[in-house]
Amino acid sequence: MRRERVVKVGELFRDFLKSSGLDDGILRMRIFEAWDEVVGEKYTDYTLEKFFKEGRLFCKISSSPARNHLFMERLNIVKKINEKLGEDIVKVLILK
Repeated sequence: MRRERVVKVGELFRDFLKSSGLDDGILRMRIFEAWDEVVGEKYTDYTLEKFFKEGRLFCKISSSPARNHLFMERLNIVKKINEKLGEDIVKVLILK
């Protein structure tokens, strides 16, 4: 059997992830890793929970001063996370 066209390994891998239902979980992990990189170790330590759904990233922060600082920087944080991901995935950052 001969292939009609050349297929890149990356395309095959993406198709496999999508067909097996793993692409959402991997995207979520990439978003959480980007959060950790963007806010730094100091604020990562204050982050108790992270949840992503429909373009909204929810983060539960244990310290009020840290939450206030992150709230003031939320637009920059969203921008930097999307830059790390290479696409506009996170629309809103919600801090609790």
